[in-house]
Amino acid sequence: MKRRLATLVFSLCLALGAAARAEDAASLVAHYTTASLSMQELTAANLLNSDRARYGLPELTLDPALCAAARLKCEDMRDLHYFAHQSPTYGDVRQMLTGLGYAYQGAGENIAHHSTVEKCEAAFLSSPGHRRNIMSRAYTKFGVGVAFDEQGFTYLTQIFVR
Repeated sequence: MKRRLATLVFSLCLALGAAARAEDAASLVAHYTTASLSMQELTAANLLNSDRARYGLPELTLDPALCAAARLKCEDMRDLHYFAHQSPTYGDVRQMLTGLGYAYQGAGENIAHHSTVEKCEAAFLSSPGHRRNIMSRAYTKFGVGVAFDEQGFTYLTQIFVR
């Protein structure tokens, strides 16, 4: 039931994302951030693109469907009390995206569990593997998701695709 509902929500995000891509980029941000992206997720997305810009890399495009998938991953980790790239519900990031019907050529994932979104991003940058995903020129789009555990700690997932 949970997986079916998640797939339905994700499909809706894909459809909305496709419609939004027909509009200009400013319009996409205006529509997406107000209704669907939490303030913490917006902060995480801005931190990631700010870090890329600091190193002379182009911004990645924020994709609403990838944000929905990243949020599902965070909620899954929180609800099932695990912290791993391999989800008992969705598998790894590639299996998850394929199962949700998202077309991609390559994918990567960063996950963190820390006190704030800012500390999650700092932890990503201090880890060679996570940093490599953030700084990769191979990826063109990304999504971020945030969920909070019962103590108020942040689960943050970044999903990257090309």
